[in-house]
Amino acid sequence: MPARWSNRFELKPGRWVYVPTPEARAIGLDIKTRLQNIWRAPDYYFHLQSGGHVAAVKSHLHSRRFMSADIRNFFGSINRTRVTRCLKSLVSYKVAREWAVHSTVRHPGGKLTALPYGFIQSQLLASLCLFESALGRYLERIHASNAIIISVYVDDILVSAQNLDELEGIKKGLQLAAERARLSFDPAKSAEPGDAVTAFNILLSEASMKINPNRLKQFAARLEAGATPSEQQGIRNYVRSVCPDQAESL
Repeated sequence: MPARWSNRFELKPGRWVYVPTPEARAIGLDIKTRLQNIWRAPDYYFHLQSGGHVAAVKSHLHSRRFMSADIRNFFGSINRTRVTRCLKSLVSYKVAREWAVHSTVRHPGGKLTALPYGFIQSQLLASLCLFESALGRYLERIHASNAIIISVYVDDILVSAQNLDELEGIKKGLQLAAERARLSFDPAKSAEPGDAVTAFNILLSEASMKINPNRLKQFAARLEAGATPSEQQGIRNYVRSVCPDQAESL
């Protein structure tokens, strides 16, 4: 089999990004296109919908209590066998295995395979594997409740409700479901149930979204440092999409 990547680099400790070869990119695009034709992700998987993470956060504005859970090493937790298993209900085993082989790489210095960051099909395959897991099934169940709001953005899960008791119960359920799915949450990147939560540098509370002050300062510094006109417009448009009042301050 020809090489699937031409270069790789460590974005941060343990987070490797792979640059696919032109041939691998073409195969990845084909896999992604064919999978999109036979499987549709839930509408609360916001990384696969228009609006992105801003829309994910906005979906919680009518709630009063919030929590978040970040899946630790998400892509690295999805090996070739899991990809094959999750694809088998959609395509033949032969095709499932072929797609899984083309879509996974070995960890540096190890024998374990995983979905790589940088491959065009990785995000869609990871979403399918999450959906088919015990954690994904639990998210589906609580999403069916009108009292609970769920949003998923790759490995970030936001949950909101009207009272803390509901969220405390969901927190325990999420933990148990993640363990059954052989996934885990990163406590340092997750937030306990409370009156507010920060996600994607956005502070979310009841009927309120604001960009984190430190992030807003970074935007202001970039504008002052001589950003191009298109970059300036992009920054202001983004801030306005989150909080118009903060956009005025820029």
